[in-house]
Amino acid sequence: MRRLVLGLVVAGSGLLAACGGGEVVVQAAIRPEGDETAEPTPLPNLEIRALPYDRDAIFDSLRAAYPTPEPEIPDSLARLQDALVEAQEQLAEAEQRWNAARDSLKTLSDRMRQMSRGSAEYVVAFRDFNAQEAIEQQQRRLMDQANQRYSQMLTQFNEQSEAVRARRQAWGDEAFASVNEVIEARLKESGLSEVWDTTDANGVARFQNLKPGDWWIHARYDLPFTELYWNVPVQVERGDPITVILNRENAQVRPKL
Repeated sequence: MRRLVLGLVVAGSGLLAACGGGEVVVQAAIRPEGDETAEPTPLPNLEIRALPYDRDAIFDSLRAAYPTPEPEIPDSLARLQDALVEAQEQLAEAEQRWNAARDSLKTLSDRMRQMSRGSAEYVVAFRDFNAQEAIEQQQRRLMDQANQRYSQMLTQFNEQSEAVRARRQAWGDEAFASVNEVIEARLKESGLSEVWDTTDANGVARFQNLKPGDWWIHARYDLPFTELYWNVPVQVERGDPITVILNRENAQVRPKL
């Protein structure tokens, strides 16, 4: 687990820590999407940042001040991404069905090797083997078809998303050109620093001796086609540690292009 302090360190910061700052314990864990009954899975090695400013507010202000609006993600691309996710799930299910059919075929084959070819038992097993082989071949064809659909859709998505990503990146480079200067000014004004840490094997990160006041816990977690984004405000106080939970429920789901 790594810990680092970023930003401006002002004279007397050690004195503030000596006076006793607040502690924030971050617990990052998510359930499989759509399964509210499953146990949350911890997110180890997730970079967490404690920020003494609201980064969303800074980006929102720069976005509002720029003379042209940010290029939007077309609805057609969002629908294509949803269809791509569905195609991926269908491919995974087809692979599972084929694997099950193949395993059953192998089990029958192994059993038949122990039988006498002239026995009635072998005749029955041979008939079952032929039936299972037909099922395995059918499932393989269905899996190949699902893979072809997914591959074609993925190529289409990549081609369309690349153009949208390029437009949004070019706009962001201009609109957010001064973001580092704005953040540096906020840090200088507050006399505070950004702090970052990574979660341990249990998905836990600890921030100690934070100056009492308003902080934001920021993190990102990549999924295949989306990103979970957190910028959770927390009022830091001296005394007992404050626990911040990062999960799907309080994350913003952002598309990945």
